[in-house]
Amino acid sequence: MNSKDHTHEPALEVVGLEAAYQDVVRVLHDVSLYVHEKECVALLGANGAGKTTTLKALSGMLQGEGRITGGQVLLDGEDVTGSPPHVMVPRGVVHVLEGRYVFPDLSVRDNLLMGAYTRKDREGVPREMDRIFEYFPQLADRLHTQAGYLSGGEQQMLVIGRALLGKPRVLLLDEPSMGLAPKLVREVFEIIERIRSEEKLTLLLVEQNANMALRLADRAYLIETGSIVLEGKAEEVREDPRLQKVYLGGFQEE
Repeated sequence: MNSKDHTHEPALEVVGLEAAYQDVVRVLHDVSLYVHEKECVALLGANGAGKTTTLKALSGMLQGEGRITGGQVLLDGEDVTGSPPHVMVPRGVVHVLEGRYVFPDLSVRDNLLMGAYTRKDREGVPREMDRIFEYFPQLADRLHTQAGYLSGGEQQMLVIGRALLGKPRVLLLDEPSMGLAPKLVREVFEIIERIRSEEKLTLLLVEQNANMALRLADRAYLIETGSIVLEGKAEEVREDPRLQKVYLGGFQEE
């Protein structure tokens, strides 16, 4: 395992995290990882390896379906283990869930505004809404359309835009490419890269498309059956046989 190569504290750190569903099914076993400020880290692994559970444990979204049974979640060195979303979001940790959870009966505009509900600086919202339309001009064109009528790609843009209106410092992004055509996947990842650069975001990315994730990430972890088995710089992880094995030869340049 690599030691931390920064002198300052990570923005987000997980130490020995364990989690279970219904207090019986152990899903995470001693997961440790860290993300420094303005760094992009990819969490890779096969379906069912524990990637989504890890993100939910960090954001407080695990409550109700499972719980953290051991370990710590640290935000800027402070223990926030098990804190619910209404605590984590105002502190700058925003989770974009897998599966594009839009409010289908609300307009694009109202969906975006839901992302700003915890903000105290309401006067900044219209300006930042315009900023989101620079990233996603399609949303400006569909502003008054019900979100349920958007394409999959537009819905993915909407949930990322909604998250940005929460003014995140740390963005947890779960499977942004899921169900999208290859051309759209490239477009979405190009926008994510631009957002990360311009908004100075700290990003923890769970993504089935390892090739795209490793292009974007500074570092990466590989998780198998709830345990971290590989960690390193993105280019090192890309070449590791353990990653190749997980993706069964399907890991290739696009």
